[in-house]
Amino acid sequence: MPRLLICKTDRFVSRSIQNLVFIILFLLFGSPLFSLPTYNEVKSGYLPSDIQVFDRTGDLIQRYRIRNDYRSEEWTEYNQLPKFLIDSVIHAEDKRFFEHTGLDSNALISSFWSNLTGSSLRGASTITMQLVSLLDPELKPFESKRKTIFQKLKQIQRAVDLEETWSKEEIFTAYINLIYFRGELRGITSASKGLFRKSPEALTPNESYLLAALIRSPQSSIEKVIKRVCLLKKERDGIDDCESISRLVRESLFRNFEYSQYPSFVPLYTKAVLDFSKGNEKPYSKLNVSLSLNFQRKVEEILKRNVKTLANKNVSDGAVVVIDNRTGQVLVYVPNIGEESSVSKLDLIRSKRQVGSTLKPFVYAQTFQENKLTPESILSDSPVGIPVYQGIYRPLNYDKSYKGNVTVRQSLGSSLNIPAIRALSFLDINEFVSVLERLGISGLRYPEFYGPSLALGTADISLLELTNAYRSLANGGLYSSVTFDLSENSSNQRRVFSPISSYMVSEILADREARSLGFGWDNFLSTSYYTSVKTGTSQDMRDNWCIGYSEIFTVGVWVGNPTGNPMLDVSGITGAAPVWRETMDLFHESLSSKLNRPEEMNLINPTSTSSNESRIEKTKSQRILTPVNGSIFALDPDIPLGRQKILFTFSSYDISYSYYLNDENIGSVRGPYLWEPKKGEYRLQVKDRDGKVISLSSFEVR
Repeated sequence: MPRLLICKTDRFVSRSIQNLVFIILFLLFGSPLFSLPTYNEVKSGYLPSDIQVFDRTGDLIQRYRIRNDYRSEEWTEYNQLPKFLIDSVIHAEDKRFFEHTGLDSNALISSFWSNLTGSSLRGASTITMQLVSLLDPELKPFESKRKTIFQKLKQIQRAVDLEETWSKEEIFTAYINLIYFRGELRGITSASKGLFRKSPEALTPNESYLLAALIRSPQSSIEKVIKRVCLLKKERDGIDDCESISRLVRESLFRNFEYSQYPSFVPLYTKAVLDFSKGNEKPYSKLNVSLSLNFQRKVEEILKRNVKTLANKNVSDGAVVVIDNRTGQVLVYVPNIGEESSVSKLDLIRSKRQVGSTLKPFVYAQTFQENKLTPESILSDSPVGIPVYQGIYRPLNYDKSYKGNVTVRQSLGSSLNIPAIRALSFLDINEFVSVLERLGISGLRYPEFYGPSLALGTADISLLELTNAYRSLANGGLYSSVTFDLSENSSNQRRVFSPISSYMVSEILADREARSLGFGWDNFLSTSYYTSVKTGTSQDMRDNWCIGYSEIFTVGVWVGNPTGNPMLDVSGITGAAPVWRETMDLFHESLSSKLNRPEEMNLINPTSTSSNESRIEKTKSQRILTPVNGSIFALDPDIPLGRQKILFTFSSYDISYSYYLNDENIGSVRGPYLWEPKKGEYRLQVKDRDGKVISLSSFEVR
């Protein structure tokens, strides 16, 4: 019989069978209610099992599992599939796929005959019929795992309808992305990466045969899979090569259990991103986040190294967060010290702990806001007993000493406890709790629970909330929420403090002289660029904090023990401050910043602020360039002593400034200064006419 006549006869038979099926279906069920989706609807509704997270430079830094019932990858288009993969699947599942219109009449007749002899109807299903079963829940088999005759008739009708609106390429693409291959592997990309560690474009013919053989019975034993793949290869290539096929099948199917080997640099950060985005109804499979993996890794190393040096002080862990002041974007998020942490799955950035003295700046900011105090107001640092409902509260300073009458500047700069409690007494504590809530601090208890000790940070606050509250001071008293999204700026803006109040607090926290009363001149808080910074230690030395900001960044650090065990003689200066300083230096290696003075400050009575405030903006941007703080020099025995010099340079030469070496005036800062070195430890300072230190650098000569 001529080939053309065979094709026409086949099509006639196929159409006749379809018409017969439709008549039966209409008589049994009437008009179908199922609405066929479009290809684009199916594709847009498809979500991988993992969210891919890309950092601000576009690097893939995390895959985060959001579906536990299957494992799937990104949607793969038809033109991304190798031809031999397409041919293998069609040969195994639906040899006449490109010829029929949804129903293969030859296969159907053969299947009905097999059914009469007790076999399954499975062999009659075309790729299109299998696809509509995946799209329509009504077509899923019942508990018997076999479709009823009524389901089969519905499946046939809907497959034919689908063929009228979708192209063959669209049908095959949706099918290959939605079917299961092995275990939890759903879709061609998931199977290709899970079994062979490669994308579908790189599949070999033998690997394609294995994938095609898995479709019909994904959970078959390895021996059955090997037999099926060998048969498929022989039918397609005419080659009987079961030995290599057997080796490939065994290696690949055992490898399936290693699927989780994907980038996982910031799992806790990703969980935080997803938690903060709850309520967003828009589904997504990719996240472009604000975090910088480059800086993240460097800060992780800084934290680990410093925590290790504190091991003998019973410090076991820490956390660091860095926020961009302007946008609120989180740039670094180190929730613990990683694999070496005893709580590597716990996010210590969002854990709430007592914050100690880091709450004092907000106490003073509110007193400035209400015009109750100024930076030069006098407070008494002397023993005090405050009646509370448990009895008498008698606060002590950190060093258990008293300084007598001190200014607010000295009290805040040197973190004196008793003056802070006196400052809180000028405020309505209910209102102050409301201020903290407007700064984004959640979960606070009723004011009476804290009493006057609230000024010393007895409230439990997370590092993220506290750092962002400090960012409000950096932004002139304007609060806004943090964001993890690279494409968005912070939202929920509201004013908490005036620019003037914020400026006065920031200027005190940047004042080395005010800080020297409690911490001395030489410590990790003194940077060569403008920063405002505060440390804190909770009761019994359980938590250690250092929060501070420059013009551009706000950095928050916590160190301690996740279990709450107390540390041994660790203060903010020796615990969290070194981490804060290294992190801040890392972000300012090629930047300079200054403290911007609000224009409204010109309206303030000069007696209410420091006599040097008119020069703050100028001096905060000036610094000693050489020697760099912490430098070590060694005398060369082969060079005469008189010919060895160390160069002192300053960022802006001014004859009104002077170089001081170990408190001895050695000359005017009219230009570079050459100093003949001698063995010892030195502190180089630049002071103005009034003796105020502009910059400081410590170095050693050996």
